[in-house]
Amino acid sequence: MPQSQRSADKFTYDNKNQVFQYTGNSRLEDKSALITSYKMTFYKETELATFTGKVRLLSKTNGSTIDAGYASYNGKTRYAYARNNPILRSSTNNMTIKSTLMERDFNTPVAKAISNVHLIHIDKENDRRTDGYSDELTYDMDTQISVLKGNPRLYQGNDRIEGEILEYNAKTSTANVMGRSKIYILQTNDYVQGDDTNENKNSKVSNYNIVTADRLFLDEKGGANQTNRFLYAYGNVNAYFFEENMILRGGYIIYDMDNEHIYMYQEPSVRIPDRGIISFGEWIEYKRDDKFRDIIFHNDVVMVDYDESISLEGDLLHLDPDTKVATISGAPHAYLENRSMKITSVTMQIFNDDEKLRANGNVNVEMKDMNSKSAWATYFDKAKYLRLWGENPYLSQENSIVRGREIRYYIDTERIEAYGVSGSMSE
Repeated sequence: MPQSQRSADKFTYDNKNQVFQYTGNSRLEDKSALITSYKMTFYKETELATFTGKVRLLSKTNGSTIDAGYASYNGKTRYAYARNNPILRSSTNNMTIKSTLMERDFNTPVAKAISNVHLIHIDKENDRRTDGYSDELTYDMDTQISVLKGNPRLYQGNDRIEGEILEYNAKTSTANVMGRSKIYILQTNDYVQGDDTNENKNSKVSNYNIVTADRLFLDEKGGANQTNRFLYAYGNVNAYFFEENMILRGGYIIYDMDNEHIYMYQEPSVRIPDRGIISFGEWIEYKRDDKFRDIIFHNDVVMVDYDESISLEGDLLHLDPDTKVATISGAPHAYLENRSMKITSVTMQIFNDDEKLRANGNVNVEMKDMNSKSAWATYFDKAKYLRLWGENPYLSQENSIVRGREIRYYIDTERIEAYGVSGSMSE
């Protein structure tokens, strides 16, 4: 019983070499594939067929097609090779793959594309287009997973993801990237004020957020409503946010890309290089919308401002990446003047003007030869003095105690100014 059925408008047969030549609407069909072309050559002994001119290989199991200028098909192994601009199309999921060479095993749902590979997928639910590029691609049409190797890159709109090995699942609209993983995410609302010329005024700058990790997992249908793009980063995660000029680091990050909401875990930290700020917490989140931006540090929080020689500790810290104003609560401690001064209170705030630190509620200040108590305290870093006020503040220094409505303590000279004074001073 013949393994395949063949037909054409015209054919010739070389009896000596057992070679069939088919011309015009050539057609080969077996239980796995239907192959059509203009010309076909069939070798009876080996059951090898070659095709030229508008070649199409149709899978009878899943309906996928490969169009090419040339193809060969082994009827015994049911393995096909295609070249001359082969294009694979999978109608079930809007998947198209182009390459220089292509291999197709019709015993399995697997196709392989080699050299100059271009993957195109359009999600039927949201019309979101994904483009993938690599040197080599393996596509399983049952699982709808493509594995890209050799400088693989994936583009979704203006965003780009890359790594050593990239898996793209068209069924779930997810990408799994392993080894030196990196994603470039175009920032929104990123405008700068140019000069007064029409050419430069209100020009747009294409700044990108960049996330690197050992592994990245991109889910196009994440979140509670399964409509947001979520990025999961694992191992040695670094996120560079250029508009905010900050660097996020941790062992594990969850990034809601559409809402610009980030959660960081496993020894996370935030660095703001232009201010010399580095902050840590048990876990950190970053929120951004049209009105404000906020970095929130939770549990065992430490913030160090190297430019101002200030460090803060507490349980909860809010940091504005634009103004660099920080608010800390949860038994906060502040260390100033190279840790020679310690301040505790209910809440604290760090500012960017001469009033550098403000402590609110049950404020205690400790230095080597001085301690004080007040309702509020402010540290002025340029003038180098403390202002204490509220609820009858007092200051003790060696054998002296000063009380007043307001007290100022000058750190370098140890001079005290008090208003509404009462108390005792040593001789």
